[in-house]
Amino acid sequence: MRPLGMSLTGGDTPWREQMRLIADAGFDCTFFDWEEDVEAAAQADYARSLGLSVDSLHAPFGKINAIWEDSQAGEDCLSQLLRVIDDCAAAGIGKLVMHTTVGNHPPQTSALGFIRYRKMCDHAKEKGVHICFENLEPFPHLHEIMGTIDDPFHGFCWDCGHNLCYTPHVDMMALYADRLQCLHLHDNYGVTQPGNIDFRDDLHMLPFDGVLDWDWVARKITDSGYAGPLTFEYSSRTARRHAGRPYGEFVQMAKERAEKLRDRIDQLK
Repeated sequence: MRPLGMSLTGGDTPWREQMRLIADAGFDCTFFDWEEDVEAAAQADYARSLGLSVDSLHAPFGKINAIWEDSQAGEDCLSQLLRVIDDCAAAGIGKLVMHTTVGNHPPQTSALGFIRYRKMCDHAKEKGVHICFENLEPFPHLHEIMGTIDDPFHGFCWDCGHNLCYTPHVDMMALYADRLQCLHLHDNYGVTQPGNIDFRDDLHMLPFDGVLDWDWVARKITDSGYAGPLTFEYSSRTARRHAGRPYGEFVQMAKERAEKLRDRIDQLK
């Protein structure tokens, strides 16, 4: 049976408690963001002690636009991401999810930016870490990265929620399913202000709470041949939508939704 995974959500619930509840709900794996003040290896070891595997680590992205710039900030960003790759390898996590931009107005792609991404990918391969580039707001950066970093060791992370609320006109799986290595699954209401794409629509809701066509998602995953875990990405905002519900109940609800999607995928086989 295909494994199911749930991300940590951040917020007020300590990460150890989140992992325990994710394991208690019957999830098979988890994933989480790299943080400056939390050792990824300690988190991974604790997850495994609970019987959870760790599907991936998420690289920091708040300053990722600097990677395209000829600036000290760009060099600092590169240095940090190289350290994240080392931490990912030290934690025994095989996949690192990475953004190519943040926000609606990133710098243009640049030769220097591609050199830096190539350096990161080469370093990651030496460490045994697959970099999975995630679809976000502006499309050209991802498209050019996927064309430039053509080593099949590295690949694609399909975020179906991002596809719906940022680039609904682009079938990301039609473009990159052959390089799919991991998933970020969640729901939202799509583009609520046409012509004004913005992170406000990236709600990371539970599946079937928004307007995403989950039959379409199931078909895309099935047609891709992807056999890895179904991994659901939530945030503290997701949990706040269920305010007043104990966190354990929220996680159990997330597990039930995950099983519902898995059942739909199984029906298509």
